[in-house]
Amino acid sequence: MTRLNRLIPQNIKAIIFDMDGTLCLPQPWMFPAMRQAIGLHDKSIDILQFIEDLPTLEEKLLAEKRIHDVEVKAMEEMKPQPGLVELMKYLTLNNYSKNICTRNILPPVNNLIKKFLPTEWSNFDYILTRDFRPTKPNPDPLLHIAKLLNLEPQQLIMVGDSFDDMKSGHSAGCFTILLKNHVNGHLLSEHKELIDVAVDYLNEIIPLLQGDEAVAESLAISSA
Repeated sequence: MTRLNRLIPQNIKAIIFDMDGTLCLPQPWMFPAMRQAIGLHDKSIDILQFIEDLPTLEEKLLAEKRIHDVEVKAMEEMKPQPGLVELMKYLTLNNYSKNICTRNILPPVNNLIKKFLPTEWSNFDYILTRDFRPTKPNPDPLLHIAKLLNLEPQQLIMVGDSFDDMKSGHSAGCFTILLKNHVNGHLLSEHKELIDVAVDYLNEIIPLLQGDEAVAESLAISSA
């Protein structure tokens, strides 16, 4: 667990989770497979923006079908993050609002909830998919959830594993938590200003919400 900028405020009321790589384990093959499927070889171009910029409706629909096929395969191979159930139980029992903001489509989200979460911990107040535009890294979807919950952005936490998640959360004014993995470590050096705390497992968020001073003192890296 790594402290970067600040500790979790005590007025937090809601948590927003990314899905791919956050609620479920990363599938590093998925995004390269999407790019290959639609012929996008420039890594600097966003996949959804590439599809939106295609000249004809026919080309857009074909590209959407091709990435959908990749997403279906990923859904079938999905595995939950360690600590997922423990964290969802804690948030439910302590009356935190649970929400999801993903650039994926709804069926994989529903699959994850149904397959890996006991019914009593599986309620999410709002789920925004890529049907909501603009998507992450824009702050708009998080601000929309805050408005629906009648909360200030400062009362929300954005938990994710990517630049898009951290940029969206920081820009919206939310507290940001990076879930570290073997491919996103560069964010801690290249985009440190976007990240408030980084954790190795989802259930490490629990003592932070509890204001555990021992955990806070054990955090390794300051923002200095």
